[in-house]
Amino acid sequence: MKRRIKKIDYHNKKYSNPFFQQRRKKRVRRLDWSFLWRKKIITLSIWLIIIGLGWLFFFSNVFKINTISVEGTQKISSGEIEGLVWDQTKEKRFLFGQQNNLFLFKKNQFIKNLKERYTFDTLEVDKKMPGNLIINVREKSYAFIWRENDKYYYCDIDGYVIDEINPLEIKGKKYPLIENQGQGKLRDIEIDIEKKYIDYIMDLFNNLKGNAQYPIEKFILDNEADTVKLQIAGGPQVFFNINEDQNKQIEKLNIIKDEKLKDDFNKKFYIDLRYGDRVYYR
Repeated sequence: MKRRIKKIDYHNKKYSNPFFQQRRKKRVRRLDWSFLWRKKIITLSIWLIIIGLGWLFFFSNVFKINTISVEGTQKISSGEIEGLVWDQTKEKRFLFGQQNNLFLFKKNQFIKNLKERYTFDTLEVDKKMPGNLIINVREKSYAFIWRENDKYYYCDIDGYVIDEINPLEIKGKKYPLIENQGQGKLRDIEIDIEKKYIDYIMDLFNNLKGNAQYPIEKFILDNEADTVKLQIAGGPQVFFNINEDQNKQIEKLNIIKDEKLKDDFNKKFYIDLRYGDRVYYR
């Protein structure tokens, strides 16, 4: 029986030097440590940059508010608006921040506070680098004077109070005077009244303004529904129905004055035009 000889495949034979294997392992370890250190340094650098920028933008004096510009005021004191800004800059924001910083100043909070005190057609607050706050306003125009509880107020066309005034400072008849003789209507800076009453009085004021026959002293609102009372200077009160055509009621007033009352017109206490074609007077 022949003995079987095992054939050796020299191509698949692996040869290795233990010395070189050890060096290779050391090289890999060195590379791993080097990579980890670089990663830690990069991460640390990023955090330092973030912290540095955070300090620069939110806590340094670079972006601290130092200039306040108020533009467009006419009746409202710009100093009062600036004072509201400085008061808010003393307030905290977040844990350590303060609103004297341009980025931490709460613009919406300031606008809300300002609108609770005054009324504007437009109100804009802009932040300008590095520490400027610009407030641009357009105030509402006076439309009428409201009298309640012996106090007088300039109001806009929507019924918002603009200013309280001394009655001695009221000059001429540029604005209609509306006297409230009913329940109190003043709510903070707003007159709690349906807009249709204001609109009716403004139309009536414009229709009769400059009419020598009916010099306007004031308009009166009381607890009578749908009624506006016109006090003629040196004459009677005239009652108007705000749901009826104004021009027709003025025409009835002209007829009763010219054709019936004549010289006795100013001696009457009231003339009531509220009921269709009928006119009542006393």
